[in-house]
Amino acid sequence: MTGSAARPAATLILLALLGVAHPAGAQRPAEDRPACPAGTIGTIFVENRSIYQQAGPEEDEPLGRIQGVATWIADRLHRRTRRELIESELLFEAGDCLDQLLLDESERILRSLPFIAEADIQAVRANAGEVLVFVDTKDDWTLKLDIRPEFDRGVRIGYAGVTEENLWGTGTLLGVYFREQDEQRDLGMQARTVRLARTRADAVVSAGRTRKGVFFTETVSYPFVGEIGRWAFLESYSMREGLFPYATPEGSSFSTASLPMQTRRAEATVGRRFGKPGNLIVLGAGLSWEDLRFDGFPEDVELVSLFDYSTRATADAATIDANRHQGARRGAERFNLVAGKRNIRFITRRGLDAVTGEQDVRVGTQALAAVGTTLGKPELGAEGRGRELRGNLSLFGGSAGENWVFNAELALEGAWLPGNGSAAATYRDVLARFDTYFYLQPDSARRHTVVVGLGAAGGWDNARPFQLTLGGPFGVRGYDRLDFPAARRVVVSVEDRIRLGSVRDLFDVGLAVFVDAGKGWRGGVPFGTDSGMRAAAGAGLRFALPSGARQVVRFDLAVPVHAGGLRDSRFRISYDATSLLAPLRDRQMQRSRGAGPSAVLLGGR
Repeated sequence: MTGSAARPAATLILLALLGVAHPAGAQRPAEDRPACPAGTIGTIFVENRSIYQQAGPEEDEPLGRIQGVATWIADRLHRRTRRELIESELLFEAGDCLDQLLLDESERILRSLPFIAEADIQAVRANAGEVLVFVDTKDDWTLKLDIRPEFDRGVRIGYAGVTEENLWGTGTLLGVYFREQDEQRDLGMQARTVRLARTRADAVVSAGRTRKGVFFTETVSYPFVGEIGRWAFLESYSMREGLFPYATPEGSSFSTASLPMQTRRAEATVGRRFGKPGNLIVLGAGLSWEDLRFDGFPEDVELVSLFDYSTRATADAATIDANRHQGARRGAERFNLVAGKRNIRFITRRGLDAVTGEQDVRVGTQALAAVGTTLGKPELGAEGRGRELRGNLSLFGGSAGENWVFNAELALEGAWLPGNGSAAATYRDVLARFDTYFYLQPDSARRHTVVVGLGAAGGWDNARPFQLTLGGPFGVRGYDRLDFPAARRVVVSVEDRIRLGSVRDLFDVGLAVFVDAGKGWRGGVPFGTDSGMRAAAGAGLRFALPSGARQVVRFDLAVPVHAGGLRDSRFRISYDATSLLAPLRDRQMQRSRGAGPSAVLLGGR
């Protein structure tokens, strides 16, 4: 089997088995309800409000007139989410028995859509047996011009893009972007829909050029519907021709050593849940395939000075030897099994990661484990051909009180090579990450949110390209993201987020004051170093546009805590790196993971 040959057949067969073309309510548990003790749903009223609540361009005061004209134009440029799309996301319809769980889950599903800023669903009794349901939503601003300058090594544009996230109100995203960050130099386009062929299936495709060639990614997924969904499916394929950058310690004659690599991956996984919401068992199975090549090794290993990729030099023998053990080709097809236990419910809180917006937060516990075995005759790097078992473990725990929230998550993966006549059994490519966050809103007005975070990450016996750094947005923020290369790191952060309020209901503004401290260990990675204890302090502004939006843009200034640290201050424009929100991932860990079943799909969020 090859990844490209298996994809179309697997997608069509599994989508047919799952019945993706069924109506939105098809995943509801089949229950015999001869009576409706809470009442029967009668009429469902759906209202999608304007982004800015303005009567029109006429206002009394000059500033009000300017604001009125601006918001009036913005509302008319924006196409509201179509009513039928909102209705298709509901887990109930007229004539159903009223079930508060289905109302709550529908509300949360609507809020999870990237183009919906607010959602509220209320049931009002009309008479003894009938209930009216009111669905009230508010769109987010979806036509986005995103420009992110960087100032670490002079002024330059790290990212620029134009995206419409809700084309004509259909839930379709179209965008083009340019990203230049260290070894990455991507020019690409992306398309996404949350209602593929008017079903609950999601689809994403992106393609473009990199510094070394091209990239392409496509995904079709049918996620679990809230906490009541029984089936889930994911099919994906990706390929990328790029570079793996190894950062070097301070004092080296070059800043990075770039290893050319070509990565291709594919996956098809189906999952099933058993039990009741809040007490679920998750089972899954699937196939995955990966092909990791280093066709340009060792001739194309290059040295970059002062982070300038426009001028590169051929690597010397010592540099090539330093990363030779992580530059061997590997290719494998795997059969994967997944099992887990999910005891999760959701609460809503305001002003945690958003400035004022509402956020759904997981509480409870979840454990998910996966194991995969190679099929056929895999190519396993320096070990040659043989057999490999790869395992993944994900543990989550969360709790909350009236004014606090606590989350902790552990992710662990690695490979085991059984012994044979000439070699003993061994482990390799072990990756571990642990994150825990404690949020406290000490005052009743919730103007302050204190966030204490602990993040630990590391790798052991890594035969595929791997390296962490202590600096950057996921480390100590006062240092460059390529400072202090290491195999393992621990970072503690304390941050006070202060809500200033909304500016004429146009956007939210907040402050942040933070301190980071951490340490890195060299381990066995190329160019690794023991950093010693490092710390930084900083402050920044936080903005959310429009008012109530969950996505926050930050303008941070951070200074290392050492003699002369003011000369090394870092100014960044970014999104929040400390967050309970799902999309945030440590890129340095993600790039070194092996192909396997999608734990997020099967475990849910």
